[in-house]
Amino acid sequence: MEETAGKLAEFGLTENEAEIYVFLLKAGETTTGRIIKETSIANSRVYESLNSLISKGLVAYNVQKDGKHFSALDPKIWIEKEQERRKKIEALIPELSSLTNLNKEETKTAVYEGFEGFKIAFRKIIEDCPVNGEIFILGFSEQPYKTESLRIFLSNMNLKSAQKKQKLKIILDSSAKETLGKDREKEKYSEVRYMPKGYISPSAIDIFGDYVYMFLWEEKPFVFMIKNKIIAESFKHYFEFLWKLAKK
Repeated sequence: MEETAGKLAEFGLTENEAEIYVFLLKAGETTTGRIIKETSIANSRVYESLNSLISKGLVAYNVQKDGKHFSALDPKIWIEKEQERRKKIEALIPELSSLTNLNKEETKTAVYEGFEGFKIAFRKIIEDCPVNGEIFILGFSEQPYKTESLRIFLSNMNLKSAQKKQKLKIILDSSAKETLGKDREKEKYSEVRYMPKGYISPSAIDIFGDYVYMFLWEEKPFVFMIKNKIIAESFKHYFEFLWKLAKK
């Protein structure tokens, strides 16, 4: 009997409940006095366990002259209860799944190669960033900016950005102050700060909304785009940290 009761404990019954339920199956209809006497379970625990078994639909009782008589319901009730439980779980799954989908962060990526791909990426930033939106920029260091074609291209792109009144926060290497920095400081909606000497960024990073664009200006330009809210927020926190270190 103890082994059987132990198995029932796996299905949500306490040790006392399992022992009393198995006892009632074996003894048939009986009183609390007999249960207490033959199971050696304390009086208060017997009453507590019987009430719990009744509420779980596993035990029933009837009132006779000498008090309440308790009996265990047919063991097949376990199958019925499990089927009912399964139906409730199945009905709940769509609701639980919808909650999961709310937190699921979709990630999109794209790669742009060559000077044409480079230009396309810049145009997409301006197009996708809303009017009055904010773009956080970790700019190129001096060396790549010496390329005249890049300098002209960036100036032209900013004219389109200014039309949408997009606000640019730009961090540059101090070595770019007389070239790239001078150009950007003239822009109406741009605010520029400079990192201390020795800071070098081989790439440029643009962050806005859920987007992060990473630009590599080499013999063959290369741009990598990530669209992911969590990643973009991480880059924004990193930018804000550098922004506090940078000087005007």
